[in-house]
Formats: sequence, structure tokens, C-alpha cells
Amino acid sequence: MTKQDLEIAELNTEIRVKLAPSKTHGIGVFAIRDIPRGQRVYCIPHLNPKWYTVPWGSMSKLFPEVRELIVERWPSIVNGSHFVSPMDMTWMITFMNHSPDPNYEVKTDMVLKDIKKGEELFEDYRLMENYQKVYPNIDQWQ
Repeated sequence: MTKQDLEIAELNTEIRVKLAPSKTHGIGVFAIRDIPRGQRVYCIPHLNPKWYTVPWGSMSKLFPEVRELIVERWPSIVNGSHFVSPMDMTWMITFMNHSPDPNYEVKTDMVLKDIKKGEELFEDYRLMENYQKVYPNIDQWQ
């Protein structure tokens, strides 16, 4: 397998969510394709973002949703620009909304239930140590 093939496989594996307006609160994290229960989401970026070298002519090997996110954020790829994975451009986890019935677990970065394309991911803020100090009225939400 070539370096380019490995990069394409990695991008197709790791890019599973995007940010979008949430009906719950502000911005949320949404699945760009189905994510089976127990799968990692990659909401916490790499500490040292990796630069990818997939050329414009090979972008068709990426899943359409992945290609769309990359081109949206790195339009200069058409001219041969290298790029960072959209998952490493922001801390997706900081946009995760709360639900008392979560479908995502922060500590493992995995989904707790099957997630359908377009579905919002939620964590349970109450699992965070000292959550009451930040969210004193959380039990009144929703």
C-alpha cells in the first residue's frame, strides 16, 4: 500500500463527524455517516496534527462526506496544498451537547449506541467531576 493509500484510508476512518447547528443548543457534533456502537469517534484531536499529501486527483478515493469537509476547509488543495484533517482543526469535544441519555462517552471517545448519519452526538455532563459547579441547574435541562 502506498503512503497516499494509507492516508486516504486513515481519513476515511477517522473523519466521522462534523459541526452543525443544533436544535438542542448552539452548535453540536453530528455524524456524517452511520457509526456503529462501540466505534471510536475521534472527537479529541491528535496533539501533533498530521499533514496529509493526498493530491487533488486522488480526492475521489475519499468518502464524499470526507472529501466535502476537506475541500470546504482547504480549498487550496486544488493547487496541490497539503492539509490537516478536519478532525485536528478543532476540538470537536468542546461542541458536544448534553443529554441525560447520552450516545457518546468522552473517556473512551466511543459511541454508546448505533448513530445514524445526521444524528447529533451527546455526552452526559454529569459524568464530569464537579459538574455541579459549572452546571448547577443541569437536572432542569430538557
